[in-house]
Amino acid sequence: MIDSHVHLDFDEFDADRDALVASLKRAGVRQAVIPGVSAQKWAKQLLVASSYDFSYGLGVHPWYCNHNWQQDIENLSKLLEVQGDDPRLVAVGECGLDGLHRQSWGYQLPCFEAQLQLAQRHKLPVILHSVKAHNEALALLKRYPLVKGGVIHGFYGSMQLAQRYVDAGCYIGIGHLLLEEKAKKLQETLVKLPLDHLVIETDLALVSQVKKPDFADKTGGSSLILRLLIQKIAKLQKKSSVRVSEQMFQNTLQLFDL
Repeated sequence: MIDSHVHLDFDEFDADRDALVASLKRAGVRQAVIPGVSAQKWAKQLLVASSYDFSYGLGVHPWYCNHNWQQDIENLSKLLEVQGDDPRLVAVGECGLDGLHRQSWGYQLPCFEAQLQLAQRHKLPVILHSVKAHNEALALLKRYPLVKGGVIHGFYGSMQLAQRYVDAGCYIGIGHLLLEEKAKKLQETLVKLPLDHLVIETDLALVSQVKKPDFADKTGGSSLILRLLIQKIAKLQKKSSVRVSEQMFQNTLQLFDL
């Protein structure tokens, strides 16, 4: 298995990061992708990725986008140049748009646009965060087509919306929301969406805050979630878990050129 989206560098894992990574590897998680979120966190993120030989993206998450976005983009551009030969650098992002954070909307749009330009320049895929902003995100993806495409992370929408992202060159990132009983629309989408458009993820920094016994143990949560996702997709598509697992693995290798 590959965890295509896990914020392993976040401070909440400082006390048990070694134990978490050890548990992932014991469970068969061969690789993980650590997305970047802000200029203040990149140095630690690079250190964590190097320590465990995990892959990473570099970007400015819309939640961290503010009036300093131009300086952040300048710093990101320089860092992408410096890290350009590092095989662990596999994406630009996490970047995108979040319509729930309206106070920074005026900064988010040009910041995302600039990151798409950087992804074009470096021929990297994007790790895309899009919440209540799909029309705007898709319009920018159309304006800046990417050779390597990207992934719409934490997807929870309809088949029609999923198809629009697939048409824009994106994989669909499926995470813990699929395991929620109330996620009927997402489950309906997963019945129809071809396996070769999917990757699985944990977004573990978020999931570790979910008050559920199954997810309470951070050191086991990630590998548990990935297995549950594979089982759920297999059930919805009436395919074997082995078939789903193999396809998710191959899709992630292809997306990030691992």
